[in-house]
Amino acid sequence: MKKYLTIAAGLIAAATLTMAAAPAMARVDVGVNIGLPGIYVAPEPVYVQPPPVYVAPRPVYVAPRPVYVAPRPVYIEPEREGEWRERNMRAREWRERQWHERHDDRRDYRDDHRDDRHDDHRDHDGR
Repeated sequence: MKKYLTIAAGLIAAATLTMAAAPAMARVDVGVNIGLPGIYVAPEPVYVQPPPVYVAPRPVYVAPRPVYVAPRPVYIEPEREGEWRERNMRAREWRERQWHERHDDRRDYRDDHRDDRHDDHRDHDGR
């Protein structure tokens, strides 16, 4: 029975020590809980400089140099030179006649109508 007594005494001693240590571990806890869901905060936006606008330069136009085409040389045989001169003179006379006919027509037209204009400026009795 001594055995039981030692076990009981050990249990009582352990319970006493446990109870004696409980006030030393006592603390006051205050807990406040608000039932809100977690708040998501978006990260700051990252601004990236846009690429520069590329404008293609206007195409460069270089005008070609003026081209002079010389008339090809004409060789006239000595036997045919008289015929060529005659034909050339006839062509020049024809061009001159045509020019004079055109310009003379204009002059005649102006002369005819010039008299009509002057008639309007005369007095009513014909002077």
